[in-house]
Amino acid sequence: MAQTRLTKGVLYSAVASAAIGMFMPAASWAQEDTTTASESGQLMLDELVITARKREESLQDVPIAVTGIGGDQLRDEQITDLSEIALQVPSFTFQSQNSMESEMFIRGVGSVRLNGATADPSIGTFLNEVYVGRRGSATPPIFDLSRVEVLRGPQGTLFGKNIVGGAINLITAAPQDEFDAGGSVSIGNYSSVLAEGFVTGPVTDTVSARLALFRETHDGYAKNIVTGQDLEDKDSTAGRLSLNWDASDTVFVSVVADYSQDRAGGPSRHAVDDPKTPGFGFITPNIPEDPRVNVSPYDQYADRDTAGLTGRVEWDIGEMSLVYLAAYRYGQGDGRWTQAGAASPPSITDSTLTQHELYQGVTQELRLASSQDNAFRWVAGLYYLDENVKRVSRNTATSFLPGGPGGTRDSLDGDNIYLGYSDTASYAAFGEVEYDITPDVTLAVGGRFTHDKKDLDTRAVILDYGLPGDILSPAPLQEEYDVVQSEEWSEFTPKVAVNWTPTEDALIYASYASGYKGGGWQGATANAVAAATPYDPESASTYEIGLKAEWFNNRLRTNLAAFYTDFTDLQVELLDDVNLTLVVANAADAAIKGVEYEVRVLPTEWLTLFAAGSFLDTEYKDYIDPLRGIDYSGNQLQRTPDFQYTIGADIDHRLTDNLNFIAALNYSYQDQMFWGPDNHNEEPGYGLLNGRIGIAAADGRWTATIWGKNISDELYRVSIIPFAGDEVSLYGAPETYGVRFSARY
Repeated sequence: MAQTRLTKGVLYSAVASAAIGMFMPAASWAQEDTTTASESGQLMLDELVITARKREESLQDVPIAVTGIGGDQLRDEQITDLSEIALQVPSFTFQSQNSMESEMFIRGVGSVRLNGATADPSIGTFLNEVYVGRRGSATPPIFDLSRVEVLRGPQGTLFGKNIVGGAINLITAAPQDEFDAGGSVSIGNYSSVLAEGFVTGPVTDTVSARLALFRETHDGYAKNIVTGQDLEDKDSTAGRLSLNWDASDTVFVSVVADYSQDRAGGPSRHAVDDPKTPGFGFITPNIPEDPRVNVSPYDQYADRDTAGLTGRVEWDIGEMSLVYLAAYRYGQGDGRWTQAGAASPPSITDSTLTQHELYQGVTQELRLASSQDNAFRWVAGLYYLDENVKRVSRNTATSFLPGGPGGTRDSLDGDNIYLGYSDTASYAAFGEVEYDITPDVTLAVGGRFTHDKKDLDTRAVILDYGLPGDILSPAPLQEEYDVVQSEEWSEFTPKVAVNWTPTEDALIYASYASGYKGGGWQGATANAVAAATPYDPESASTYEIGLKAEWFNNRLRTNLAAFYTDFTDLQVELLDDVNLTLVVANAADAAIKGVEYEVRVLPTEWLTLFAAGSFLDTEYKDYIDPLRGIDYSGNQLQRTPDFQYTIGADIDHRLTDNLNFIAALNYSYQDQMFWGPDNHNEEPGYGLLNGRIGIAAADGRWTATIWGKNISDELYRVSIIPFAGDEVSLYGAPETYGVRFSARY
């Protein structure tokens, strides 16, 4: 109880800071640099320029709930994965099923697993404005970025593919016209090594280039004591080449090519007893208690290769500008893992999944925009995305249970394979107009018409029935099938916003925005009828008001947003524990209300304080579980805590003329949440403490730091599977620490 009071006290203090700021004349606290000085020498917080609305503008001038994290912060905090970004963004939670199944939720909206070839994520990931349709197999590691932009709420107008829940835009660092180079090396426990570097400069009078390289390795956080294999390890290599060409005074061309490779043993599943289910499960009484110990009888692997080529042409046509964006994204993921994390016995099955996914996506986008200097401004465009996904999932299972053909043991024994091939063509026309009603008041109206066509070719094959005489394939497959399906969906998503700038340092906005996510088919079904039955698209409408302001000569910034989201035909992933499969169904409508804040303050020249967080009130409406007929109406949305926050401080203090003392500390807390819509299995609230301390050259040429992540060694889970009275769990990274040295030419 004392801990709860302490945690809430910290949170209330952060909220109080935000409230005080509202009445005193801030942007995202995550800026590229801590401070800057004006021409008059006045100390002030730096600004971050973003492109969330397809044009360069200060984050403080964008009437959208968006968090920006600058490239310097990403490098200093050694952020190489989206899970670490989620800790710093209000209303954002991140979980992971395996190397191909990252699970992101923003404002209660997200997708649990994309286990079907036709499934779309609710949270869109973009690399230089290019949509990446598969979150695991096609998403490269984070390195050498200019910034990350996280947009919360529906992005159904300008932002690439129509997105229903939120968008993450990764912007890579661009080539420079003058020579520059830099790099860093970090070593730590678990034999970890993180190294990255870049070199950039002119190639000719009109062409500049940038080459960036990345390498990250560490030993396993978990161990399989049966096979001796390291699990939750990492071996990642990546590279990127960028070219900029000033073709003429009015034409600019950029090309970016990237490649990455990841090799690892994959996740370690460890069962713990379900505290809400009477008695004990099959697994937990017979395995070691150590959550970092795995007792699977099989070797595992988690491999991934990604590549991409992006071209962009910008043409200045007098009072207008034309942008053409073309890209190809490729991803291949392969993995093998035991669902129960244990053999049979003690588990009733040792079902092992072997998965392969191949993703190819082609993007074409054409945008025409008016000059931004006029009172009447507009942008219009056409968008096309063609995606091809091949997904293969093989279930190899044995069971110790007694019984002959046709019984429970028979359904948990054998070998089958699901093969899914999908082709998705998404077309869109979009536009937005802005009009300055007065010098201080602007009206914005926009919309996007989206048409999706999806083709599915899916097969299920029984490779082995198991023991002699068996007549059943491993669940859920009841019979072999070969199904070909095609569906088309269309949706118009409008947006209306009013922005008021009462002073040059404040922006108040109110908006209505909608978003849409296409339908699809199940990834693994019991029979042909279920395989041929589609689920419908989901859509969301969000009403939002917000304040972005700077106070005390830009030494305090506050961002506040309050919103209400109405969801229709929400696609909910349900565990069918009878057929042992995941089912996606349009099971519910939902209502989501929330308040978000981001505060950053510069009390002295050398100290910066920040806080960010959210309060959410979520509810399923009229939700009847289609599998069991249970009424979940009124339950809290899955994977969504009532509140979460981040607080911290950065120090950059001059010691001598040539040397600075640097330090940073941040604490991120996430309240209790439910793993599923039944609100049965839950994750208690937990907090993660990260920090670093060191010295740096006053001119920024080098730094040397000691760093730590999850310093308190908090034990928390990033995934569970409820199974026969147990919760088969995956755990987040333990305490890690080390030293880092960076240098810049």
